[in-house]
Amino acid sequence: MAVSWKKRLISQSDLMTLREKLKEKDKKIVFTAGSWDLLHAGQCRYLEEAKAHGDILVVGVSSNSAIKQVKGPNKPILDEKLRAEMLTHLRAVDFVTLLPEPSCAPSLGLLKPDIFITVKEDWTDNYKQSKEYKTVTKYGGEVVVVPRQSIAVSTTKIVQRAIGGHLGEVFKDFMELRKDPLKER
Repeated sequence: MAVSWKKRLISQSDLMTLREKLKEKDKKIVFTAGSWDLLHAGQCRYLEEAKAHGDILVVGVSSNSAIKQVKGPNKPILDEKLRAEMLTHLRAVDFVTLLPEPSCAPSLGLLKPDIFITVKEDWTDNYKQSKEYKTVTKYGGEVVVVPRQSIAVSTTKIVQRAIGGHLGEVFKDFMELRKDPLKER
């Protein structure tokens, strides 16, 4: 089994060195971050869109503990190492780094990408007040907000559909009895 994907997994402590090597080659660095749980077409389109803004795309993957802090004890569904490896297999992604905390501002400060890409969501309306925006603009980088690449699919919708289908099977008999309560006797 090939483990070449591990060469594309960069530790936080190596982000400055990666930047120096890429800048020596005059490469334009793009960075984006997320949980990347249950990767779907919308996320893949988003990564392609992010890559189109530069030469090298570095993707931050929120650690298990960072996600739990933000989304609660039942997330993530997949382990951080699986999510990171999955991303390294995508054509648009050049490097992946695990983000130890909910904010990617420390990683942005180390890597100093030319462009930080984030997706337009309700919570990004005030993105100019975020730590990430302030970090990027302080060193002269650019923040680009792109629209969602799929409104029809999301990790949450995938999980809801899967659970809904399973619960439908579990409660099928119950629902039948509810239609005709006398059937139970």
